[in-house]
Amino acid sequence: MQLCFATTLTIAILLGNSIKLRAAITGPATAESDGPGSQVCPMCCQGPAGTPGIPGLPGNQGQFGPAGAKGDAGVKGQKGEIGPTGAVGNPGPKGDDGLGLPGKVGPRGPPGVVGAIGESGAKGQKGEPGETPDTSVHQVAFTVIRTSPSDISTSHATLLPFQQAKRLLPGTSFDLGTGTFTCNVPGTYVFTFSVYKYSSNQLFVHLRKNDEWVVSGGSYDSRHSEQVSASAVLVLQRGDSVYLTMYGRATSASTYAYTSFTGFLLYSQ
Repeated sequence: MQLCFATTLTIAILLGNSIKLRAAITGPATAESDGPGSQVCPMCCQGPAGTPGIPGLPGNQGQFGPAGAKGDAGVKGQKGEIGPTGAVGNPGPKGDDGLGLPGKVGPRGPPGVVGAIGESGAKGQKGEPGETPDTSVHQVAFTVIRTSPSDISTSHATLLPFQQAKRLLPGTSFDLGTGTFTCNVPGTYVFTFSVYKYSSNQLFVHLRKNDEWVVSGGSYDSRHSEQVSASAVLVLQRGDSVYLTMYGRATSASTYAYTSFTGFLLYSQ
């Protein structure tokens, strides 16, 4: 900074000397000089113009002024007044009286007077022995078979008769000629059949109750021999009949019972 200040001062001194020199050269002639050599010619005797001085360097930035004084703090507002307390409400009406707890159990009263013992009644006569129930009537079961082939049937309503009873309990009513079981004991029964067919024809067998079709079994395959079978549980009343009908031909033999029909009472009513 001192170097810049010295440089600026030197340039100012040079400019001042240059101005003084120009004034001395171009100044006017004095009044006493009247010869031709004493008059200054302003055009031919004036020297050349001096070179313009070098512009001065810009001055330094001034320092910041001092900070202003801090303003006074504002006045804090006053706290508001507390409002008045509300009035106390009136008490509500009295509630209904509640149920009280049960009272204590009172003392036990004295025992009552024992009454006089009455006379014993006369002993009754011994009853007659009852009849022993006949349980055999409730044992109903059968198994019947064919021992030879049947005739060919072309109607689904053709009865399938049987030729031998393998098991027929007493009280069981079965007609081999029509292949029909007749119910003598009402109850729930189980029935099943298994009928063997020839390989050259079809066979259809139907289990029927009275005139109702219950279950059926059949085979369309005319190239193989097969067993046709089915089973059912029936509720029967006295006089109901159960039998088989068939379409086709059933086969069997005396040695092997290929065709059979079975039924038994599950429980009576």
